[in-house]
Amino acid sequence: MAIKQGALANLFGPSNNERFAALLQDLSDTVVKCSQHFLETQARDLPGIVDFEHKADALVEEIHELLDNSFILRFDIPDSMRLTDDLDNVIDGMRKVAIHLDIYRMHVLELRPEAIELMQLSDHMVSRLHALVAMLGEPRLKLAKVREIARTIDEAEAQADRLVSRVEHMLVAEYSQPGANAIGFIAWHQLFHLLEEMTDDANHVARQILSLARKEA
Repeated sequence: MAIKQGALANLFGPSNNERFAALLQDLSDTVVKCSQHFLETQARDLPGIVDFEHKADALVEEIHELLDNSFILRFDIPDSMRLTDDLDNVIDGMRKVAIHLDIYRMHVLELRPEAIELMQLSDHMVSRLHALVAMLGEPRLKLAKVREIARTIDEAEAQADRLVSRVEHMLVAEYSQPGANAIGFIAWHQLFHLLEEMTDDANHVARQILSLARKEA
C-alpha cells in the first residue's frame, strides 16, 4: 500500500494525510474545550458556546476544502468527510441544548441532577473521543486499542439511554397531575432528548473511527 501511494504521489503530488490529521485534531480540541465550558456553565452561556461552534465551523470548512482537493489519502474521502461532520455534530448538539435552555429559561430555572449527570457523561465521552482522534495521527490505527476506547464510549451512551428512559417515566408521572404545566413538561422532555442526542453523536464518531481501524487492520 505504501509503495502504491508513493507511486501515485509522484504522479499527483504529496498526500494530505498529515494535514487532515492535524486539522481533525484541532477540531477535536475545540470540541473538548466547548464541552468543558458547556459543563462548567451548565449550558447557560449561549454566546460562548456559539463562539466555539463558529471556530469549529471554520475548521470544518478548511477540512472540506482539503478533502475536495485531495487525491491520495490514507482513508477514503467519503469516510473522512463523514468523520469530520460527525465530530462537528457533537458541538452542534451543545448549541442546541444552550438554545433550548435560553428559550425555556423561565421553566428550567435550575437543572435537575439527571440533566447534570448527562452533561458529565457527554463530557467523559468527548474526552475519550479526543484520545481516538489523536490516534489518527499515528502511522497505523491499533484496532485493539481503538476497540477498547470505543467500547467505553458505547457503554456511556447506553448508560445515558437508561438514564433518559428513567427520567421520562418520572416526567410523565409528575406532569400528569391535575394543574401541571404543559410547557414545563415540554421544556424538560425536550431538554433530556437533546442531551441524549449529544451522547448519540459522540458514539457515532467513535464507531466511525472504529470502522476506519477495521478497514486498516
